[in-house]
Amino acid sequence: MAEIKYYVTYGNIGTFDMGEVKKKFEEYAKAVETVGLKVVFWGAPFGVSEDAICVIKGSYENYMKLMESDINPPFTGSRTNMVMTW
Repeated sequence: MAEIKYYVTYGNIGTFDMGEVKKKFEEYAKAVETVGLKVVFWGAPFGVSEDAICVIKGSYENYMKLMESDINPPFTGSRTNMVMTW
């Protein structure tokens, strides 16, 4: 059965130093777990205009909970691609 399971988000970090970025992503990963999702990894992507990438795994229902929550990612101007698995 096919289901949407991964959420690949690109965004812009801003002017934080790398120590701050790591701390902010670690805090974000813990907050994301409160709605039943998991940050699989985060880093700097190549080939896109944004300077941050975050991949989250979980159900579509829990992803919608994240979108409706007050949990803010450590980046702005984001866009997300959803990945369907089967």
